[in-house]
Amino acid sequence: DMLLKAIGQKLNTSVLGEIQVEKGKIVIDNNYQTTIQGVYAGGDAIQSGEDLTVQAVEDGKQAAHAIDRHLRGEK
Repeated sequence: DMLLKAIGQKLNTSVLGEIQVEKGKIVIDNNYQTTIQGVYAGGDAIQSGEDLTVQAVEDGKQAAHAIDRHLRGEK
């Protein structure tokens, strides 16, 4: 029930609680889920490799698809 909007150049990890962060990026699995069950991340804040707008948009789209699959009970 929360969306964290990325508007800066550096991830503010103080608001992430128990979400695992490595080298300044949020750790996700292959389904864009963080280390907390049911919490997903995408965009510049994840460990996708590149800090490019195009990659951030794709990561966000893929995270949204993963959330949709989760809500539908699909794997």
